[in-house]
Amino acid sequence: MIKKILESSNRILPIIKKEFLQFTRDRRSLAVFLFVPSFMLILFGYALNLDVKNAPFVVYDNDNSTLSRELISSLRHYEHFKFTGYVSSYRELEKKIDNGDAKFGIVIPEMFEANFYSARETKIQIIIDGTQSMIASNIIGYLNAYINNFSIKSNLKNVNVSFPQVVMIPRIWYNPELRTANFFIPGLIGFIMMIMAVVATSLTIVREKERNTIEQIIVSPVKVYELIAAKLVAPLLIAFIAAMLILLTGYILFNVQIKGNLLLLLIATIIYLLTSLAYGVFISVLADSQQVAFLASLLSTIIPTLVFSNFVFPLRSMPEILQYISYIIPAKYYLVILRGIILKGVGFSLLWEQFAYLLFFLIMMFLISSIILKIKGLK
Repeated sequence: MIKKILESSNRILPIIKKEFLQFTRDRRSLAVFLFVPSFMLILFGYALNLDVKNAPFVVYDNDNSTLSRELISSLRHYEHFKFTGYVSSYRELEKKIDNGDAKFGIVIPEMFEANFYSARETKIQIIIDGTQSMIASNIIGYLNAYINNFSIKSNLKNVNVSFPQVVMIPRIWYNPELRTANFFIPGLIGFIMMIMAVVATSLTIVREKERNTIEQIIVSPVKVYELIAAKLVAPLLIAFIAAMLILLTGYILFNVQIKGNLLLLLIATIIYLLTSLAYGVFISVLADSQQVAFLASLLSTIIPTLVFSNFVFPLRSMPEILQYISYIIPAKYYLVILRGIILKGVGFSLLWEQFAYLLFFLIMMFLISSIILKIKGLK
């Protein structure tokens, strides 16, 4: 028995040694196995946070009393919220929420302080952006707890009067019922289209390399920009049809209606698809095999788009260093456009920055891919 075990060990040990040598020689694979799990834990540990932090808000104070200023002053130091300033009119408050500068606004009525100290019910109105339903629900919960606590503290200073109460009247815009579908469907549209478009074009150039047809293209009169443009046309048409089917499905099955300009939404979708397709070409230019290109396209789209696009997880709740990553995620800007047009019904005047960012990414991906192909020998 012992003899058989020893003989088996003598056969197994050389194979084990060989595998160890292969692992240590392939330093890239070794680094992936050792460090990627820890990196993923750190990334998701900090990024996957559904708590609301630094939610920006504005105040329309019609009372301008000591008590109203105390209310806002103490709210400034609440970690969940970030005070961005006072507004001088209700219309200005609406505009701040429309363009995303504020997640909610507080409207303090006249006679706020007088009513409070006269032991009368004192109401304040809270206007909340409901496009991100989970964030809106959390904001309502935090504000309820905070305002109740403020009422109690203010009463402790005035023990000789009856117990007055500040009552919060929430008003939810764009998604009054806080329907999850209204929040998730636009996000899913951007998420699905990014992955679909990048994967579709990430195999185009590298397929030519593997089939040894890239040399024929190199010696042909085709220019670099002509090759890239030609590689984008067919996937763009197919991806655009798929995008329209997704929008139609969202409307029919989930009753997600488009409140804004449909033409503007279609233009934004074409630009976003072109940006995603151009990024896929960029991956294809760099990759040496279809397997590598496919893996790179999935890894560089699924996690970044899911985590850093404001699709599910609020960016303002993440550490600042992770928030910077979101600036290079095209889906972040497209989701602002989607939710702005579909849920808010806003126009180009409030969304032009997002359009500009997407066009910038498209041009950069096109230029970088062209430069790399030129370096590799194409005209």
